[in-house]
Amino acid sequence: MNRIALFLISVFLLALPAAAQQKNISGIVTEPSGEPLIGATIMVKGTNTAAVTDIDGKFSIKAKPGDTLQVTYVGFQKQIIKVAASDNLTIVMQEEANTLDEMVVVGYGTMKKADLTGAVTNVSGSKLEDMRASSVSQSLQGSMPGIYVSRTSGMPGAEATIRVRGITSIGDSDPLVIVDGIPDSMESVNSSDIESISVLKDAASASIYGARAAAGVILITTKKAKEGKAKVEYQGTVGFVQSTETPKPVGAIDYMNMYNELKWNDGGNQEGQEYSAYPKDYIDSYLANNAVNPDEYPITDWRELMTRKTAPTTKHDLKVSYGNKVVQTKVSLGYEYTEALYEGRDYQRLTARVNNNFKVTKWLQFGLDAYYRRGITHQPQTNPLAATLYMTPLDPAVNSNGTYAAGHNSSNPWASMNEGGRNNQWTDRLGAKLSVIITPFEGLSISGVWAPGMLFTRKKSYIKKVSYYTADNPDEPAGYASGFSLNKLTENRNLNTWGTKQLFINYNKTFAEDHRTDFMLGYEDYEASSNPLEAASDAMELSDYFYLTNANTNNLSVDGSETQNAYRSIFGRINYSYKGRYMAQFNARWDRSSRFARKYRTGFFPSASVGWVMSEESFLRDVDPRILTFLKLRGSYGTLGNERIGNYPYQASMTFSHPVMVDGSGKPVSVLTASQRDYNIPDITWETTHSWDVGLDATFLNSRLNLTFDWYWKKTKDMLLSIQLPIFMGYDNPKQNAGDMTTKGWDLQLGWRDNIGDFSYSVNFNLSDYRSVMGNMSGKQQESGGTITMEGVEYMSWYGFKSNGLYQNAEDLANSPVLNANTTVGDIKYLDVNGSEGLPDGAISAQYDRVVLGSSQPRLIYGAQIALGWKGFEMSAAFNGIGKQNKMLSRAMLYQRHAAGWTQFTGEVIGTSWSYYNTPEQNLAAKYPRLSDMAIDGSSGNNSQVSDFWMFNGGYFRCKNITLGYSFQPNITKKLKLNSLRVFASVSDPFSIDRYPQGWDPETTDTGSSYIARTWNFGVAVSF
Repeated sequence: MNRIALFLISVFLLALPAAAQQKNISGIVTEPSGEPLIGATIMVKGTNTAAVTDIDGKFSIKAKPGDTLQVTYVGFQKQIIKVAASDNLTIVMQEEANTLDEMVVVGYGTMKKADLTGAVTNVSGSKLEDMRASSVSQSLQGSMPGIYVSRTSGMPGAEATIRVRGITSIGDSDPLVIVDGIPDSMESVNSSDIESISVLKDAASASIYGARAAAGVILITTKKAKEGKAKVEYQGTVGFVQSTETPKPVGAIDYMNMYNELKWNDGGNQEGQEYSAYPKDYIDSYLANNAVNPDEYPITDWRELMTRKTAPTTKHDLKVSYGNKVVQTKVSLGYEYTEALYEGRDYQRLTARVNNNFKVTKWLQFGLDAYYRRGITHQPQTNPLAATLYMTPLDPAVNSNGTYAAGHNSSNPWASMNEGGRNNQWTDRLGAKLSVIITPFEGLSISGVWAPGMLFTRKKSYIKKVSYYTADNPDEPAGYASGFSLNKLTENRNLNTWGTKQLFINYNKTFAEDHRTDFMLGYEDYEASSNPLEAASDAMELSDYFYLTNANTNNLSVDGSETQNAYRSIFGRINYSYKGRYMAQFNARWDRSSRFARKYRTGFFPSASVGWVMSEESFLRDVDPRILTFLKLRGSYGTLGNERIGNYPYQASMTFSHPVMVDGSGKPVSVLTASQRDYNIPDITWETTHSWDVGLDATFLNSRLNLTFDWYWKKTKDMLLSIQLPIFMGYDNPKQNAGDMTTKGWDLQLGWRDNIGDFSYSVNFNLSDYRSVMGNMSGKQQESGGTITMEGVEYMSWYGFKSNGLYQNAEDLANSPVLNANTTVGDIKYLDVNGSEGLPDGAISAQYDRVVLGSSQPRLIYGAQIALGWKGFEMSAAFNGIGKQNKMLSRAMLYQRHAAGWTQFTGEVIGTSWSYYNTPEQNLAAKYPRLSDMAIDGSSGNNSQVSDFWMFNGGYFRCKNITLGYSFQPNITKKLKLNSLRVFASVSDPFSIDRYPQGWDPETTDTGSSYIARTWNFGVAVSF
């Protein structure tokens, strides 16, 4: 008995330490940004003990030191943590490299990424937001394969041009933009409100949008509230913008010497005429005379005067969200303000968005979303950027007495920019979406959508008289600045309205465990109208009262119109998957558009695609996932349409006007007249694009390495081409279905993501290429801006002369064919390649000697992103570029000639042009032809011709963005009673590598009228 009692006491005493060791372990589970994760699972490994985080990401679980906690959450890597002495844990989850279970937005629905059979690429809104771009379109640059984003301006509020897989038509090649399932514009969305963007690139994924999808589809999904307690988020940035590059015109002395040489060249280089414009002693004493009498000897740095090196920018976003099991609501407000790099131009944008979801019952829910966007642009009547390139340093801007000077022949952009009036615009965009979803039983849903919208644009442009003065008479105007001698006013109003109605039936079912099917049938009704109105007067009675009531009615003009269009569509989709191994999808859409005659209004656009997950086959299933994790082969074919050809191409439209005529008594009277404007083509119909795609998706090394590759082939038939009518008919040239185009290309995307302890990193790279070649054009060809579009040639290929250097001396000139009698030594020498008999004829002519010089389209378009993270610190960088693009060196990059007949030079031509002052060796190495107005004059000048002399590789490499940030750890934010706190700094477009002349950005316009902005931002993001 004593032994038994002793044994029981011993067991009890041994159990006491073990029981004492077990305790409550509490903590918080967060994302890398510090945001709490709701619903994460924490389990004591080897036991059934588990806990789930609450709406604050917090948990409590019983464990003892030495136990192992396993933390899991969908989309994040599993965390294994040893329980130590601490009772409080902070667990930061890292995103899972395997994205196969990620849901991707597709046309009218979502799909698992692993189940996709079409060419769909997507990017998260958080990555786009990190770009800190001035518009959503610009933030897409370099982010996805097959997407080419070009911009020519960094002006406040400027949008970029987007092309999906190259050119599909010589007409409208802009992709269709869908926001939360409704056709809309990127301008309606604040970048901070975007959850994700998907791009449908092939017919299999885009044909569900039929006649509007030939150029691709961009699907934008905005952020919605989630179940959880109320959350407030704020993000604000302040910063400044500057120009990435700045052209540098020459100074006063260089200008006079170069202008003398130009005039001497154009005068035949006669001896003794070297200083015909500015005498040598005048040049030698100019600086000294300027110091004494700046009015008589002015020196003006127009760029320094009219522009500034930096301009402020700021952006603020506020979000409030709340969700329970019945209601989820998210309200977003945004404000942005940016000034241009010259006085008087700024841009403001205010956005508001409300997304609501109401779960009334288990089978009924509805949503109510709305957005509002206001944009305001103020700008002067004169663009000073272009003016700084054509105004010479000898042109006075301001007299010493403070009055405006005459400038050059009364052209004074400094005066007209400050005093010449304003060109302002206000845009208000408003939209709403009401949706209802009924789920009678599991697998079946019936939904309806009604989404109205409107855009109201108001423009007010007024020009004021601008006087200039002489230096000795500041009280009496000497005249008016060129183009600013009258008080003028133009007011525009344009109301655009649209409405979309949609009805869907969705059904999904899994049969016999292995057969998964999804069916969707839909109907869409879309109507839109546009009502522009304009009133103008060039005789305003009062110079400071710019309203139409102040206009002289004898000089008042009014114009207005109304256009409407509509379409009705029925569409459907069938998805089938067997064991997640074999997949097929079928899409079809019937569109009926008001833009065609009744007989030609209906179009049918089907597609089919298949997928084969090869890694699920027996011959690959046993491959170590550390080597091959996933492998899928895809293929698709389909047709797409293009109905963006204007509203009434099949009808003869009339134009009405009230011209002033003289009656029999000589009295002026206003009469109503009508005329037919267009020559109608009644059988005009859809452009149709046939598209093939073969793709490969693969992941390796436990999903750390991802690869996607697609090859595609597109052929557009019945493309619309302009018909050339005789001038005497008086009509605009109509369009007719008469052309074909073939586009071939490929897309590649590579991604790597991994963690080494607390250090996480990822690298993504994308590369794409395409060629668009014209097919049958019914014997037609089109020339535009030095390019030609004709059968058998790439779209918009450069078309001009082949060059062979410069004429070096009189003997070289005498023994070579010339373009015209004005061609002389120092000009570009062209090759005689053809003649009327099909052989060189000893003459240079535009008719016979111009050839295709190469495509103007970009090749090898690429982008890359790098992200690093360590214990709350983060760094990201984005890059983009073009491998090759044939560009023509613009005359404005060398010297700018004003319409009134004078010339200014940039520093690019100093010491780089052919010159009589050079040695023969220097002229052989000359980069540019002689200085000459005559040789660059219009279409007849020898050196102004399109030729390969001016062609260069405009490819570039650009660092798009660099961001540094720090997210404070939860133990700090908890003390501050915050959910998260992040500070960051970023710079966009910090540098580029290219072959452009000094002072010119590879993406800006070649006229110098704009710039690409480098933006520095400093910000904070906080949530509570």
